[in-house]
Amino acid sequence: MAPMSRAARTLALSTAAAVTACGVVFGGGAARAADPTTMTPIGGGYTLETLQGFARAAADGATGPSVDIVVVPSSYGDAPADREENLTLAQQRTDEVDAACDAVVTAPFTGCTAVLAPLLARADAEDPANSAMVTEQTDGVFILGGDQGLAMSVLADTPAEDRLEAAFARGAAVGGTSAGAAVESRTMINGYVGDLGPWDGLRRDSSLVWWGDDADRERGLRFGSTQAIYDQHFYQRGRFGRLLSTLASSDERFGGASRLGVGVDYATGVRNTADTTLSGVFGASSVAVLDLETLSSPVSWVGPNSVLSTRNVLTHLLPPDAAGSTTAYDVVGRTVSRNGAPVAAPTPAPAEGPSVPGAAGTVYLGGDVVGGGSTAVVDRFVADTRGAVASGAQPRIVVLAASSKDKKATKGYTDALRAAGWTGTVEVVEADKKSKVVTTGAAGVLLVGETPASVAAAVADPAFADKVRSAVLTSPVILADRHLTAALGTWFSTKADPTDTNYEDEAIANFRTGDGQWQRGLGLVTGSLVPSLTLDYRWGKLFDLGALEGGQVAWGLGEDTAVRVPPGASATVVGAGSVVALDPRGADFWTGPNGAIGAVGALLSTFGEGEALALG
Repeated sequence: MAPMSRAARTLALSTAAAVTACGVVFGGGAARAADPTTMTPIGGGYTLETLQGFARAAADGATGPSVDIVVVPSSYGDAPADREENLTLAQQRTDEVDAACDAVVTAPFTGCTAVLAPLLARADAEDPANSAMVTEQTDGVFILGGDQGLAMSVLADTPAEDRLEAAFARGAAVGGTSAGAAVESRTMINGYVGDLGPWDGLRRDSSLVWWGDDADRERGLRFGSTQAIYDQHFYQRGRFGRLLSTLASSDERFGGASRLGVGVDYATGVRNTADTTLSGVFGASSVAVLDLETLSSPVSWVGPNSVLSTRNVLTHLLPPDAAGSTTAYDVVGRTVSRNGAPVAAPTPAPAEGPSVPGAAGTVYLGGDVVGGGSTAVVDRFVADTRGAVASGAQPRIVVLAASSKDKKATKGYTDALRAAGWTGTVEVVEADKKSKVVTTGAAGVLLVGETPASVAAAVADPAFADKVRSAVLTSPVILADRHLTAALGTWFSTKADPTDTNYEDEAIANFRTGDGQWQRGLGLVTGSLVPSLTLDYRWGKLFDLGALEGGQVAWGLGEDTAVRVPPGASATVVGAGSVVALDPRGADFWTGPNGAIGAVGALLSTFGEGEALALG
C-alpha cells in the first residue's frame, strides 16, 4: 500500500552512491599549536556551500601563506581494475575542494592548495610515501564519501592514519562527507545488517556497528570523536530509527553511558571543536542531536522483532544560525545554549496515548497494515470483529473508502480480511459514489484512505465525514489505516505521498517548517497521527506537528503496526513495528534562515508490541 516497497527501497539503498561534503568559519593566522582540534562532519553531497564551509574550517588557524588541504579517497574502492577511474574521480573532487576554498579564502592567505593522497588500498596506506603530503603545514584533511567500512579497512593502523592523526592533533581541520563523516566518530555505524533498511532501524542489532572500545580495526578513525556517534544522510534516508537503536546498544555496551547521537543531513555540516562543542551548523538543512542520558531514558527491546522501547530521548534540531544569533551544544555537559544562555532540559510530563472520546467500540489506528511483512493487525481486527458477531452484531464488515479511484487498494484490504479468515460479508462504500450501504449494525468497519488528496476531498464532504464519524463512535470494531487514520486526529498532512523517485528529497523537505501542508482533521482522536513513519521517512512530520501544535503529543505509526484503543482502556501497540511519540510540550521551536525546523528540548519515545502508550 506504500508508495515504494521494502524490497525496492533495499535495492535503492544498496545501489545509491554515497556522496557528501563539509564546512565552518575562520579567523586565520593563529599559531597551530594553540588551535583546538576541529572536525566538520557533513551529511552528504559536494555542494558548493558545504565545500566552502570546510574551506573556512581549514583556514581557521591556518599557518599560511596558503591554506593547504589534503584529500583522502579511501572510501572509494580498492579493486585494481577500478583504480585509474577512482583516482580520476577523486582528482575531480580535489579540484572542487580547491576551487571552493579559493572562492572564500582572503588575505592574509594567498589562496588554497588541495592535493590528492593516493590512498585507495591498504597497501597504499602502508607505504609512507603515499601520505607524505600530510605535513606540519597541512591545514585541512577532507575525506571523500563512499564506503566507510572500506575506508577504515584501508586506513586503520597504518602510517597514513598515523600522519592524519598527527596533523589533526596539530590543529588541521578534518572534514568529510557521507562515509567521510561516519569515520569521524571512533564508534562508527557501518550500514544495516543484511537486507534490513530504515524501516527496520528501531530493531535490535539491525545496524552493523563498529565499536571503538576494542583493539581490532573495525572502528572509525583512531582520533575520531569518543563522545558522539555520527550518522549521515540523516533525514534524507530516514535514519532516526537507526541512530536511536545504535545509541540504545551503546548504552548497554558502555555500562549505561550511551554515546551522543549526531545525525547530519545531506548538504549540511557542523563543527565539533575539541570534541566538546557542536556549533556553526551550515548548509541546506539541520543537524539532529539525540541524548539518552540527560533524562535517563530507559532501554528495552520488545515484541516479535525486538524493537526499541525507550522514553523521553532529549532531542534537538539545530539549523544554521540567523544573523545575530548563536546556538551551541556542549557535548560533555549535554546542554544547548542559545545566544550564550543555556536552555534547561524540560521535565517530562504525563500524557496518555491516543484516545477516541465517546467511542462505543474498539478502534484500531493503523500506520499501513496491509501489504507488508506482517498480518498481525488485520488478524487481530478480524478476531475482534468475530467477537462482535458472537455478541449479536451482523456478520459483515463495511469498507468506507475515500475514493472510487483507489479500487486496487480497497481490494488489497478486502483480500487481507479474507486471508485473515473473515467469512462474513464485505461491503464497500466509496466517498464519491452513492450507496445504500450503512454501517449501522455491522460488526466491523474499515476506513481506507490511500492518498492525502482523496482523503482531504472525502472528509470535506459532510455526508462522508458524517459516515466516518458515526462509524467511529458507534461501531463495535473499527480499523482505520494510513491517511484516514491521520484524518481522524487534530491535524493531517495533505501533501502528496513520496514517489519511487523523490522519497529522499521529500524526507529532507519534511524537516522544513509547514512542509506538511496541514489541514484540520475530524478531531475524533486526541493528538495528531503520522502513518507510514519509517517506510516513507516521515520523521520530520512529527517535528513539524510539534511546531504547529506545541501543546499536544504527535504520534508516528510504523508499518505493520496499529494503536488499539478499546473503550475505557489505555491504547496499546499491536503489530510487528513501532509507535513513536514526539512530545513538544517543553520544547522551543523556530525556523532557521534556510527554512529548516529548529527545536530544543523535544522528547522522543518509542513503543513496541503490547506496550501501553503513556508518557511521564
